Amino acid sequence: MENTVKAPFLILVLVSAAPCLAGPACLAGKRASLIGGHFSGAIVCSRKDASFRLAGQTTGKKYLIYDYRYRFLAHAGGVMHGGQRLVVFRGKTYVGQYALSPPPYTDVRVEGSQIELGTPGNRETVRLDFSRKPPARFFFGGETEAFSR
Repeated sequence: MENTVKAPFLILVLVSAAPCLAGPACLAGKRASLIGGHFSGAIVCSRKDASFRLAGQTTGKKYLIYDYRYRFLAHAGGVMHGGQRLVVFRGKTYVGQYALSPPPYTDVRVEGSQIELGTPGNRETVRLDFSRKPPARFFFGGETEAFSR
């Protein structure tokens, strides 16, 4: 039974990590930190299929907030998978992430110790207070998003 739990995880890592042979530019040079920090998402290095953009740095605790958007084909003949994540670092150390639920993609802005999330064409916004630590969860776009590794 243990093999059935581990095998799908290994397949995802091998499939999604294969394009990462592109070198240090992969995910703004954060690939090794993500893997070392046990990042649980897909690692997609193709510039055609992923973007890893620094949204900003908070004041105070100085968290670096990255907006990660990606898509990948899990297997030949399958359908494209993808998503958006807010990836949080402190210096070079991966702290955790929020898996968002596009479409549509969420706009991310950093102002002081606050992260503001909004959706184009929608008045709903949410502000996350990072003055102490990343919030454990928040509600946005009809979904509860939890902070995880």
